[in-house]
Amino acid sequence: MGADYPGGVIDLRLHRPQTRLMLVEQTLAALRPNEDILLVFRERPAHLPGHIHSRYPARFEISPVDEGPEVWSLRVHPLGHPQ
Repeated sequence: MGADYPGGVIDLRLHRPQTRLMLVEQTLAALRPNEDILLVFRERPAHLPGHIHSRYPARFEISPVDEGPEVWSLRVHPLGHPQ
């Protein structure tokens, strides 16, 4: 699985809710083009794709990988150079 995601796999189920968004934002800020990451959740990440698109316009493509009911995950693909 790691080879499919050169930027890594972040299992957000293992982190406290208070730290998850900060961890995601720090990770996104450090990603380079083609360093896809997989974000893994316990519940459907309903608001995160919109948050990423509004905070980082045109920087990432987000696609669902697993859609529940036990595990939800998103692939985040950097589209261009970090700004």
